[in-house]
Amino acid sequence: FSCRFSRPLMVYPPPPAKGGISVTNEDLHCLNDGEFLNDVILDFYLKYLVLEKLRKEDAQRIHVFSSFFYKRLNQRERRNLPDTTNLPIQKRKHNRVKTWTRHVDLFQKDFIFVPINESAHWYLAVICFPGLEGPVLEPNPLYQGPLPPSTDPADPSSEENIPDHCRPLSPDGDGLDGSSGQSSPGLHRISVCYGSGNRDDAYTFSDDQSSCQDECSEDGALAEDSAPSDSATASRLNLCKQPCILIMDSLRGPARSTVVKTLREYLEVEWEVRKSTQRSFGKDVMKGSSPRVPQQDNFSDCGVYVLQYVESFFENPIPSFHLPMNLSDWFPQQRMKTKREEIRELILKIQAQQELDKEAEPEPPEAPPSSSEEPEIEETPGGSTGGALHLPVSP
Repeated sequence: FSCRFSRPLMVYPPPPAKGGISVTNEDLHCLNDGEFLNDVILDFYLKYLVLEKLRKEDAQRIHVFSSFFYKRLNQRERRNLPDTTNLPIQKRKHNRVKTWTRHVDLFQKDFIFVPINESAHWYLAVICFPGLEGPVLEPNPLYQGPLPPSTDPADPSSEENIPDHCRPLSPDGDGLDGSSGQSSPGLHRISVCYGSGNRDDAYTFSDDQSSCQDECSEDGALAEDSAPSDSATASRLNLCKQPCILIMDSLRGPARSTVVKTLREYLEVEWEVRKSTQRSFGKDVMKGSSPRVPQQDNFSDCGVYVLQYVESFFENPIPSFHLPMNLSDWFPQQRMKTKREEIRELILKIQAQQELDKEAEPEPPEAPPSSSEEPEIEETPGGSTGGALHLPVSP
């Protein structure tokens, strides 16, 4: 029974594609109600959406790390290595993952997704506009209000005026892009990932939002976001893009300021390594913020919510990155009741299709007599090697 339970149901993407993810019955069990989603399910679903649900131009605007990225970045060293003992801790951390971005320039991306798992709880960090040095304002095409004298009287709702980062990041977009494409049956478009960190050293949020809501406190704690953004969008003359790190957590509690600090330090070293110059990503440049997001009503759906946060990020994009922001009505809670079953049905559908494909394959020729030489094995890179997935976002 145990062998049957751990035997792969299917590999996605199937050979000869590299980096295929094996999904077993044991992984499928994680989709039962009350079970925690594991990294295999999250990885599979993410890869499926990246490969089959995202346009290439969208995929080039985003980078998604696997769960192993943050876990490796923040991993405690077992012993001091002779060649690294004199390095600052930020550079020692960066060294652990320095090869993960050798084929990608993070500062050319609009959004970087870092799924994190700590104490058996999934949540999401989104690094927004890391290449910008400060806030950038753009005309709001949905603005409803008096135009200042200097404003161009041209129709502000013209589709051509909509900033790229406000468009749905999906192949058959709906909402602001005005397209009439039909949603694909079954699963909606999504993007996902996961990671690991340390819960014990997080700060709690302050409930006092009377001043300086957009700023992090001197000790690095995050500002709690309570101002509604959806209702205020039409009243904003300009939309804002600014460097920031958003923490989306379905069990709202600690401020995760240590996570934000770790990611800021990583960006500083990554910039120095890639650009051969120094740049600060401190709290004055890269703000930390925790939007209000839909909350889970049990203790097991955190991974499912991480998936939905990213899905909503693409399908119902944040129009402006003024801080703070309120996304508590981003998607209906009822949506979460069916997501596990949707993913299960997708896995079983792919499995059935792969079985049919195998049956349709011609019989392989007889193998030649075995030789004493070792067969060549082609190594396929896995998610833990740093081959991060590219996903969509700003011009």
